[in-house]
Amino acid sequence: MLDLLFDPFPVLETQRLTLRKITMKDAADIFSIRRDENTMKYISRPLIQSVSEAQKLIGEFQEGVRNKMSIIWGISVKSEANLIGTIGYRSIDKNNHRAEVGYVLSPDAWGNGYASEAIAEVIKYGFAGMGLHSIEARVNPDNTDSSKVLLKQKFVKEAHFKEDMYFLGAFRDTEVYSLHQPKTDSSLQKDKNK
Repeated sequence: MLDLLFDPFPVLETQRLTLRKITMKDAADIFSIRRDENTMKYISRPLIQSVSEAQKLIGEFQEGVRNKMSIIWGISVKSEANLIGTIGYRSIDKNNHRAEVGYVLSPDAWGNGYASEAIAEVIKYGFAGMGLHSIEARVNPDNTDSSKVLLKQKFVKEAHFKEDMYFLGAFRDTEVYSLHQPKTDSSLQKDKNK
């Protein structure tokens, strides 16, 4: 079983981005991101209706970290303080060394390669920092931009579930993508010796 350590909270950096802990000071940014219909178009979660709902969501993020059941980072451009999105492991299966990654970016941040940059760093942390064996992503099939981000990171489409989710009065399909921990030279040698 994985023995996760999120204290202190791991701050991740890329060339252009900082991935950091989300605090109650970020409630206005979370509200702005999660109330936007374009942002949430392919995510089967209700739009946030108020800053207090954003605060409740942040509380859920923090509880997930305390319980070591999930970890969500706020994404900000290095030269700015405000959040442009969130990314993280929304559920962690410690027994099977597997976690589900998810991400949301404000439309203002689309088209800059930020999603690819952020997920590459989160994948690196998932394998090296958390000891994951595999990472899963669930995507609405109409969200082709998200699928492209995952494929660019070497995820493989493993399944297409028909009408497996009911949201806002309609059944929706889900595609499941997966990425396994790259084999090291020593693990390749062990495989050859079998």
